Amino acid sequence: MLTSFSGSRPRAATLALAALLLAGCQGTTSEPGTSAPAFVAADGLPAGSPGQAPVARQPGVAAPVAGAPVPDSLHLVSPGRAGRLRPGLSEKELRALVPAGQLRPGPGEAGQQVLGLLDASRPEAPATRLFFAPLAGSGLVLKRIFITDPQYRTAEGIGVGSPFGAARQNLGFTRLRDTPFGLAAVSGQVRLAWLIDPNSLPAGANQHLAPAAIPTAARITGIVLY
Repeated sequence: MLTSFSGSRPRAATLALAALLLAGCQGTTSEPGTSAPAFVAADGLPAGSPGQAPVARQPGVAAPVAGAPVPDSLHLVSPGRAGRLRPGLSEKELRALVPAGQLRPGPGEAGQQVLGLLDASRPEAPATRLFFAPLAGSGLVLKRIFITDPQYRTAEGIGVGSPFGAARQNLGFTRLRDTPFGLAAVSGQVRLAWLIDPNSLPAGANQHLAPAAIPTAARITGIVLY
């Protein structure tokens, strides 16, 4: 449930603080290379294992856009993170998080390693593309995550298929940028880039397009984390 009642806010805030303290004491954050708190639902209680239940919101995040789908924690996009994945993970750390059966070699430039991540519950969904670069010393590090699966959304419910106006209003707009995937609008504060459907932009649009020329109804076709 996304509904909140003003009379319950003090109790919810207390529960949220208690849940975070409990998570820290019990060491629930077992992901390699991160100390992020456990996912917390709107009622302040722990949301359980990733993917187990919908995440209504994270602490300090505004309520979802009216009518927008709400992701579960495996598909929750937040600053620098998509579910349990984040740029900066080594390939070894990634393979410790993701079952081998969900990873497939993906298309990439010469000398570049790309893996396609299949969704465990919906293998027919578009694979998330993971782009790696050489790690200092040895190994590979995850540099970019490219998402076209509509299941991945922010706590505000913004993702593939959303109008760009919702992203600009709720998450800000920094600049346009030409990317290997197409023209993207960057929300710098949350480190997300929104790929914009070229059919909803003026002909010949590029990163020098005036921000006001981007229609609020322009559709988001992908998300890039970097």
